[in-house]
Amino acid sequence: MRCQDRWRLRLARVICGVAFGGAAVTAVAQNPSAGSGQGFPSKPLQFLVSFPPGSGTDLAARLVGDKLRERTGQSVVIVNRSGAGAVLGALYVSKATPDGYTIAIAASTELAVAPNTRLNLGYDPRRDLSLRTVLAEIPQCIVAGAGFSGRTVADVVALAKKQPPKLSFASYGAGTLAHLGIALLTHGAGIDVLHVPYKGGPSAHPDVVNGRVQVLWDSVAGTRPLVNAGKLRMLAVTGASRLTDVPDVPTVAESGFKGFDVSGWVAAAVPAGTPKSVAEFLSSELSQIVKLPDVRTRLANGGLVSNGSTAAEANARLNAYLDKFALAVKISGYQPD
Repeated sequence: MRCQDRWRLRLARVICGVAFGGAAVTAVAQNPSAGSGQGFPSKPLQFLVSFPPGSGTDLAARLVGDKLRERTGQSVVIVNRSGAGAVLGALYVSKATPDGYTIAIAASTELAVAPNTRLNLGYDPRRDLSLRTVLAEIPQCIVAGAGFSGRTVADVVALAKKQPPKLSFASYGAGTLAHLGIALLTHGAGIDVLHVPYKGGPSAHPDVVNGRVQVLWDSVAGTRPLVNAGKLRMLAVTGASRLTDVPDVPTVAESGFKGFDVSGWVAAAVPAGTPKSVAEFLSSELSQIVKLPDVRTRLANGGLVSNGSTAAEANARLNAYLDKFALAVKISGYQPD
């Protein structure tokens, strides 16, 4: 072979090598998991949501799904399975193939409340699911009508101790997070109240505004319009920390009930037994997504507060809430059905 031909052959090999290397780098850039050797995801993913379109959980699923599609190049299909007490999404995922392609975007309702208030649920969140991150908080609060004499949760407790008949404390339903939260609060405070369950927060609002019912446990997003209009007064938020958009409203814990922390939240969960590399990839991606500025803003506009916890933190919260709601069911006298 002539020297010139040998040179041309070497040049061709170098060009092919550069082209192949560039393609490999592009593939890894488009799919962050490609470099792990797992090739996940290589097909569309499903997000199972137990609430209807337009709900806070559905909003979180759609925002996160859009970003996950952008980051992986794979489509994310949102499947709403509402009804049956908002547990069908978690039930479906608990029975799904543990390959990471079927993910529950699940609220504390189906993860921590229902396992304590429902018989024959069909899944055990501790055994059958693996939480990957808490995506967002669903802030809760205690409100009263503008004409209510109290200004704080401590005032509510004081009134309940001296007021005959019992002080009325409403929730958005028997056996809900609100009902169980009231049970934990009143038990800790040593007071007896008249629990008035409604079919949703909006159903209770007129009675609280007019003073027929004295206080209500509801979501911050649900009560905000009436609070802003001066018809309801927010006495406290029920989570572990104050909210940035209502910084002057104290937590229940700050109001004299140290350690009190009961709030709603939305988490991502996969079936137990999902390969570790896949589960860790999802934890990393999903927690990063909800911390993006535009996602945080859009969640906030929908009444949610971005979180993005680690998987360990998510599972620790699940365990803590399952335990505290088991206690709440016991002290409230609620009969699981």
